[in-house]
Parts: sequence; structure tokens; C-alpha cells
Amino acid sequence: MSRGQRPIILWNEAAVETGGDMAQAGLLEHPSIDRSRSRRWAFLAAGHFFVALGVVGAFLPIMPTTVFLILAASCYARGSARLHQKLRSHPTFGPVVRDWEEHRAMSRRAKTIAISMIVGSFGFALFFIPLAWIRVLHVAIGAAVVALILRIRTR
Repeated sequence: MSRGQRPIILWNEAAVETGGDMAQAGLLEHPSIDRSRSRRWAFLAAGHFFVALGVVGAFLPIMPTTVFLILAASCYARGSARLHQKLRSHPTFGPVVRDWEEHRAMSRRAKTIAISMIVGSFGFALFFIPLAWIRVLHVAIGAAVVALILRIRTR
């Protein structure tokens, strides 16, 4: 660490919850938090944006949820350890993020839902695409995304 830079210090929440003091809590330096304040704010803003897109994607079949939540977790890991942990511990979205961060894998259920939504929404959209070359491009993109999902390890 160069002169003039201060480490980012976080509380060990487990020690705080048990009533420990600062010495017992053991102040921690979080290694992935960016040192620059402006970059932390940028990561936080991007994380909020991606969470919003992920929540919208949970209700709209044409938008992915998992990808945006993984991007949000990545941004939060660099901008705010508290928000990163909050996303990881979320009852609905947390398991997907944890599976990706810890194992670089998706659950069979997540893969099934993702592929079903892609096939359904892309198939439905084909009825509204007037030009044949755009239909072919549309099917090619959908097939590429499905192939990418199938290549991800299943947990």
C-alpha cells in the first residue's frame, strides 16, 4: 500500500453479533474492495443497475436474470462488501450467485428454466419478425445462448 492510502476496514459481523468488541471482532481488510472512492461509487451504481435489470428479468421472459445478478455481485464485490453479502444471502437470488462464485456452475433447475425461457420467448418472437434473414439471425443467437448455457458446468 502506498503512502497516503488507507486500508478499507470492515467489521467481522459474526463477532459483532455475539457482542464482541473491536478487538474480538478483528477489523478486516477486504481484499477485493477498490481503494478509489470514485470507482467504488461507479461499481455501486453499476451493481444497482444490474440488480434492477435482474429483477425486471425475473418477470419478463425476454430478459435474463442470472447474468445480471452475477454482474451485480461482481460489481458489489468491488464496491461494497455489505451489499455483496446481502445479494449472496438473498433467499431467491442468492443461491444462483453463490453457485456461480463458488463453483462456476449453475443448478439443473436454473439451466432448465433459462433454456425454457429462451426457447419460449425466442420462438414467440419469430412470429413477429417479418424478414427471413433476421429470423435466421434470431435463431442463431438463441441457439448460441442455449449452447453457452449447456457448456456451463451443472451443479
